[in-house]
Amino acid sequence: MTEEMQVQRGLFDEVMVPCYSPMEMVPVKGEGARVWDQQGNEYIDFAGGIAVSCLGHCHPAMVKALTEQGQKIWHLSNVMTNEPALRLAKKTDRSVFRR
Repeated sequence: MTEEMQVQRGLFDEVMVPCYSPMEMVPVKGEGARVWDQQGNEYIDFAGGIAVSCLGHCHPAMVKALTEQGQKIWHLSNVMTNEPALRLAKKTDRSVFRR
């Protein structure tokens, strides 16, 4: 039986490499552009998008698409091709990349 770990902001200082200093709040739930912390306080998530797309949290269409894709292949390296990337590329107007 595993002991349930209590996650608090101080745990970050104990176990993580101090590359940056996150906020004191610990988000536990997200919906759209909002997140809630352990105490139930609501925030607007202006931080989404550090090295990722800011798509919001728990949108039903995203949950459905991620669930469907997660049951197939979750992630592939750029050294492999894949059907979704090729389908998207075919739809893309590549003239914007020409100089």
